[in-house]
Amino acid sequence: MSLTLAELLEAPDVPPVAVQGLTEDSRRVAPGDAFVAFRGAAADGHDHAADAVDRGAVAVLAERAIPELSGRVPVCVVADLQRRRGALAARLYGHPGVALHCVGVTGTNGKTSIAHSLADLASRCGRPAGYLGTIGWGRVGALAPARLTTEDPITTQRRLAALRDDGCGWAVLEVSSHALAQQRVDDVPFRAALFSNLSRDHLDYHADAAAYAAAKARLFHWPGLELAVLNGDDAFGRELAGSLAPGVDVITYGAEAADVRWQDVDLAGGAARGRWVTPWGEAPLTVPVPAAFAVANAAAALAALCHAGVALDKVAAALADLAPVPGRMERFVRPGRPLVVVDFAHTPDALEKVLTALRPATTGRLICVFGCGGDRDPGKRPLMAAAAEARADELWLTSDNPRSENPDAIIDDMRAGLSGRVPVRACADRRAAVAAAVASAGPGDTVLVAGKGHEDYQEIRGRREPFSDRGLVESLMGEAR
Repeated sequence: MSLTLAELLEAPDVPPVAVQGLTEDSRRVAPGDAFVAFRGAAADGHDHAADAVDRGAVAVLAERAIPELSGRVPVCVVADLQRRRGALAARLYGHPGVALHCVGVTGTNGKTSIAHSLADLASRCGRPAGYLGTIGWGRVGALAPARLTTEDPITTQRRLAALRDDGCGWAVLEVSSHALAQQRVDDVPFRAALFSNLSRDHLDYHADAAAYAAAKARLFHWPGLELAVLNGDDAFGRELAGSLAPGVDVITYGAEAADVRWQDVDLAGGAARGRWVTPWGEAPLTVPVPAAFAVANAAAALAALCHAGVALDKVAAALADLAPVPGRMERFVRPGRPLVVVDFAHTPDALEKVLTALRPATTGRLICVFGCGGDRDPGKRPLMAAAAEARADELWLTSDNPRSENPDAIIDDMRAGLSGRVPVRACADRRAAVAAAVASAGPGDTVLVAGKGHEDYQEIRGRREPFSDRGLVESLMGEAR
C-alpha cells in the first residue's frame, strides 16, 4: 500500500511523491520510505535526516526545516509530529487496527504469558491471532525479534498491517507503562484490555508508584473499549473495576470472589488441574505450568475469548495443550541431574511467586541465581534479595544487565536486603555463577535462573553482548557429570 505525500498529510500543496512506508530510524530505511524526524528524549532525528536520505528515503517529515536537504528530497514540516506519527502511520498502512480485534495486556508481571497464551489460544479456537510483545511479534511459533515490549507507534502500525495481511483477525499486544505514558499506542483501537497485577517496578522512570499505576490505568479508559478483564485478587484490579465507563463490560478473575475463578486446584505433578467456574458454565481445568500464577494468567485469556463468543469447553481444552512461552518457567530436565528453570522474574513479587511455585516439586534444595538491572530503580535491589532469601535455600547473586553500573556495586545493594538466613554466594560473571550453581546441585534440587528469561544478550556499558540463560543451561545440562 502506498499514498502520495499529499494524501498522507492531507495537504494538496506538497510534492506528489509516492510513500510506501515510514520509519523514524535512519538505519532501517527501506525503498519508498519517508523518514520521520523529531526531537526525542535521547536523540534528535533531524540530525539523522541526511543519513536517511543517503539510504534512500524519498521524503522527510520533520518538526522544522532542514536546509541541508534542500533540493534533494521534499522536507515537510508537520506540527506536533511526535504525537501524530502513529496516526500518520495508521493512515498509510490502511488503519490496520480497525480490521483486527485488538487486545492490550498490561500489568507488572504476567503480560508476556497472558498475551502469548491468548494469541495461541485464539488461533487454535478459530480466531487467527498475532502477538506483539517482549519476546517478539507475529504468529505464535514463528515470532520475529522485537526490540521493546511495546515498539514505537510507526513500527506498531506496520506490524499490525502485516498481521492483517497475513490473515489474522486478532492482535494481542503487550502494553508497557512506558508506552502508555509516552502515547506509543494511542492510535491502536483496543477493543479489550487485560490487567494482570501491580507491584513495584520502573520507579527509575515513573515519578512514584501512583504515577506508575496511573500509566497502567490509561489502557482501561480507552476510547471505544468494550471489555476490561481485571485481576480481582489484586487491589489495583479491584480499584479499576469500580472506575470504568458504564459502556465497558467488566470481567474479574481470581481464586475466590470473581467472575472467572478456579476450584479444587492441584499443583502436584507436571500440570495444574482443577475446575473452572465462569459465567459461561463450568469446565475441567488443566494448565501445563503447575503454578498458581499460571492458572491466573490462563483465566485472563479464557475470559477474553469466552466474552468474544468462543465456547468455554473449547477454550478449556485448548488450555491443556498451551504452547510454552520461551523463558517463562522453562524447565530443563535430564536424568540424574537437578531441575533447572529459566524465568524472566525480575521484580520482588515475580521472584516470590516463581520460587513459591517451585517449592512443592523440590525434594532437595531450592537454589536461586539472580541479579538486578543497572541504571534502574536501585530501591528494588534489596527487596529482590529479601524476596529470594525468604523462599530459597541458597542464593547466588550475580549480574543481570549491569548497563553502565559496576556489577559488584549492584550486588552490594542487593546484599542490604539479606538477613543471613540462607547461604549466599556472589559472582558478578553471570555465566560462571549459573555454571557453578548448576554444578553444585544434585538430583532432587531445583535451580532457578531468574531475571533474563528469553533474552539473548547482556547489556554491558552500552553494548549488547551475546548471552542466553536458556542456551547456557541447555549446554550445561547436556554435559556429563
